[in-house]
Amino acid sequence: MRLFKHVIGTLLICTTCLFVAKGQDKIWEVDLNSAMKEVNWIEQTNEGFILASGTNGLMALNNKTGETLWHNNELKGAVKGSLKLIEGLPICYIDFAQKGVILNSTNGEILYDTQKDGVRVLNYSIHSDKNLILFELSKGEGTALMSFDLKTLKKQWITELGKAYKVFGFKIDKRISKGPFFTKDESIILGITNNIYTLDLKTGKVIWSFEGKKAVKSLIYSPLNNCLYVGVRKHKMLIILDPKTGEDITPSKFKLKGELVDVVKDKDGNLILVENIGFNIINPETNGAIWPKRAKIANLSEVIPHEKGYIAIVKAEKAGYIYMFDKKGKRIWSEGISGYIYYAASTTKGVMYISTENSNILDFEKGKKVWKKTIKFKAIPAVTFDSKENKVVLFENKKGYKFDLKTGDIEQFANDIKLEKVSKSTPLEAEYIANTGYLLTTPQHVSLLKSDGTLSYTKYYKPASSVKGLKSLAKFGLLAAGIDFDIDGALANINKLKTFTTGSPLVNDDTGDADVQEDNIAGMSVGNSATGEMREVFKVTRERYFNSKKTKEAQFIVNAVKEESGKKHFIYKVDKKSGNVDYKIELLDKTPSYLIDDIDNVIVINEKKHLLSAYQL
Repeated sequence: MRLFKHVIGTLLICTTCLFVAKGQDKIWEVDLNSAMKEVNWIEQTNEGFILASGTNGLMALNNKTGETLWHNNELKGAVKGSLKLIEGLPICYIDFAQKGVILNSTNGEILYDTQKDGVRVLNYSIHSDKNLILFELSKGEGTALMSFDLKTLKKQWITELGKAYKVFGFKIDKRISKGPFFTKDESIILGITNNIYTLDLKTGKVIWSFEGKKAVKSLIYSPLNNCLYVGVRKHKMLIILDPKTGEDITPSKFKLKGELVDVVKDKDGNLILVENIGFNIINPETNGAIWPKRAKIANLSEVIPHEKGYIAIVKAEKAGYIYMFDKKGKRIWSEGISGYIYYAASTTKGVMYISTENSNILDFEKGKKVWKKTIKFKAIPAVTFDSKENKVVLFENKKGYKFDLKTGDIEQFANDIKLEKVSKSTPLEAEYIANTGYLLTTPQHVSLLKSDGTLSYTKYYKPASSVKGLKSLAKFGLLAAGIDFDIDGALANINKLKTFTTGSPLVNDDTGDADVQEDNIAGMSVGNSATGEMREVFKVTRERYFNSKKTKEAQFIVNAVKEESGKKHFIYKVDKKSGNVDYKIELLDKTPSYLIDDIDNVIVINEKKHLLSAYQL
């Protein structure tokens, strides 16, 4: 996995750091003892500035010169884990002991102080077409929503949306789980547990609300007919509401015969009503079922729309099924699958699946297996994309495979590859290195598998502190993604594989040739595009944001080494192509505080909790 991005940094250090390698150029050094007393942590903002939090407040420094850009000595005790860098904007949110603030990270201006309203920020979503950011907030034991105007960079309104409830005496926060959706009537619809709220976009006033007896499992707004479709768990009817008034306009005969699983859109704009006993297609114009009878499937888990029809998936612990239906609801074929199906997607050649027992592609016509040899993955495979060969690369269980997206063919190109201290349960991730091969990593492993299937190098570095608990956190991530079976590996690989097989495989984290278009900007303009009255909120060249993904050449790893004088800790800069340690930084504390700016190729280190130094890599 990529251990550091341009906004990552970070562990604490209390003692000195000593550069061991030669030839490293110090760009700048700043002693913040008099200004900050102690620097507790450092981080990097969207613009690239160094944010330093300490005893005497919050400060931002120019990442290229170390010059102080702004210093607010009232913002003391910033909670690093609360820091949210608002994507694409020079705005961030940070919690403090008594309050939280939304800051302009360029000049330090406080755009909003949560203490005034007694709230804290939980999450956010940017809606540039509406010129606003929606902030989800906690307020007492409940949830609130704030509209933040991108034209004025000020709060527009805050609306409270419900209180927390208790299960067996434990408080469960009510978080926004569905939406927000913007209707034709300029209102906002969102779901929180078993509640639905519709708010006026301009004022935040609650227009109407809905409360189900059970949790709202699905919530879909269709602009085609301006209807809101509500699926309540174990409810015997899919509820259809008028989004303007909240009136129930469900046809009287429209009832569920099983338990609602989901409601999803198909390729034609219709809605797929998925029950645990089967599925049907709803015409949004009439709100009626298109098929006279639902496609019956026991224990149905998921339906994937496709231009040729519908792919239905049944998932069970020891065995599952994949079905193909045409657009009239007629079953074309079905295929039994051994093991739990934790990944399924439509590709150009058929339905690709991976289970705990095997994987293959089933063609759309007859469900025939495309791959002559069934591939068995004992864990979630590491995944990357080779842009030169135009193939998805999979690695697991000492074997490497190349999957051709155009032909659907898969070939094994590597066998019996033994990586140092890597087992089935090791959550490996892969990265394509242009004209070289495939980097296989964890925070403590780094190996390079060449394109021809030979191993260039494999190394393991002992962690400076315990990594116990990481596996259990990974399991929690699987459950959060709807995977309820015990599977080893990195969840990110499933998401990457889905992107490659169903989306654009060329969007990858590889280190191929740089693709920098400096004239194009990553940023945001707000206003009225129709009248041409637009104001630029933020502008930064693509070079700042995207070039690093194409040019970074090193992996940074924290390593503990036993020597005669005792245990020492180092930050290693490992060259990805050769595996060589280009240089190392010796640390006298096992939890170093530093950040890697792999865009400007700089490492910034916090020494003695007051001395900040930047070195050119």
